[in-house]
Amino acid sequence: MTRRLGLDVDTTPSLFLFNGWLANKGLAPKTPANFPFRIDYGYHFDSGLLGEFLKKRAVKHGVIHKQLDVERVEQSASGDIASLTCRGGEVVDGDFFIDCSGFRAVLIQQTLKVPFESFKSNLFNDAAVAMPSSRLDPAPVETKATALSAGWAWQIPLQHRTGNGYVFSSSFISADEAETELRKHLGLLDADVDARHLKMNVGQVVEHWHKNCLALGLSQGFIEPLEATALHLVQLGIEFFIEHYEAGGFNSAKRAEYNAVMRERFDRVRDYIVAHYKLNTRDDSDYWRENRANMQLSQPLRELLDVWYRGKDLTQYIESREHKSHFGSASWHCMLAGYGVFPPLAESQPGGGDMFVEHDLARLFEGCALNFERHDVALSRLRS
Repeated sequence: MTRRLGLDVDTTPSLFLFNGWLANKGLAPKTPANFPFRIDYGYHFDSGLLGEFLKKRAVKHGVIHKQLDVERVEQSASGDIASLTCRGGEVVDGDFFIDCSGFRAVLIQQTLKVPFESFKSNLFNDAAVAMPSSRLDPAPVETKATALSAGWAWQIPLQHRTGNGYVFSSSFISADEAETELRKHLGLLDADVDARHLKMNVGQVVEHWHKNCLALGLSQGFIEPLEATALHLVQLGIEFFIEHYEAGGFNSAKRAEYNAVMRERFDRVRDYIVAHYKLNTRDDSDYWRENRANMQLSQPLRELLDVWYRGKDLTQYIESREHKSHFGSASWHCMLAGYGVFPPLAESQPGGGDMFVEHDLARLFEGCALNFERHDVALSRLRS
């Protein structure tokens, strides 16, 4: 707030957040037993191994797991899904179906004809190319995102390899050009490493729960992975469905409430990611210039940015609007301050008001960091 009022103070987000100090020092964010505050963190994981783990756990708890190819979907007179006919002739009947068929959306879109709302007008990225590289030693604590000419590259450190990829817009660069740019970025231009190309359908279905079908994952929608929200949206979709189902069964009013909640979640995640592109200051490619010039912004995003630029209380605004989002006040402050979108400095400076200096936060965080161990040590103990 003080910087938006014109004071010449440090606003680097990582200086004010303890996780930034831990990452810069290569320390594991797992909270020690004697530490008075809980530290939040996310996971880096191999998605294939996670899928196998979840399958085994589900089977252990009574789930019957079958891997079948659906060839035909039968509907009842009401339009509900009645059964699935699979390759080999097996028929799967059910009262309720969950569509996890990815971008094909076999049940929710192909069968039930639920329309899809594209976010293409304000999220340009629609493709990705991925390739692994050797593990980093020591493994970094954080995921790294790096801007490239027509999108951005990710680096996700795992214990046995490093996951890399380039999320880009096919309107600005071809798949082959994107692969070449990624290989140059990774120093793997002449390496014998296979690349995997992906197409993304960015947006959401207008109803996530329609008739007796719930869409989850890519079949319900997808927002480009800049903030890695996909799995969290799936988790929330399941939790919200349980809440609404327990409150009203298959009641149409509860179904409408659920759809409104999920659409709001997707919309607000979209707004947060759109802001990353809209506020960029790069001038080295048409991609970044056109993102900055894009005026296809939602009304809630316009209002939020207006509050920020006018120097008003952003936290109060977000709480008063009760925005249902992954991203609260701290997230927005970090992103906006990180981009340096502030009004000009005031001509007259009071000589005070720098919270980082006046509260001696560097000494506080340095002292707190003494309680945490190196990330590689923590990982080694977990493996043993």
